[in-house]
Amino acid sequence: MKIKDSLVKEVHVLLHPMRYRIVELLAEKPMHINAICKALGEERRLVSYHLLTLEEYGFLNSNYEISEQPKSKGKAIRKYRVTGKVEKVFLELKERL
Repeated sequence: MKIKDSLVKEVHVLLHPMRYRIVELLAEKPMHINAICKALGEERRLVSYHLLTLEEYGFLNSNYEISEQPKSKGKAIRKYRVTGKVEKVFLELKERL
């Protein structure tokens, strides 16, 4: 039973502990980076790196929205959300194991 190299790489990217925690968090609701950092108790620089990696592989997407939060009201903030690729990769891995 041979698993495709691309699937192995995608699973490897997705199952990194920090990235997996980010995906779990964003599966509940879309969030901006400050909220993600606060929820995970991690530095912005580290979270930013992993968000970029997840977005590069298609596990997340993001867009700018106007904030309604008191501190940032009226400012454009980037919100991240999970894509359907996360579930697709897990289903494909499950089928092949």
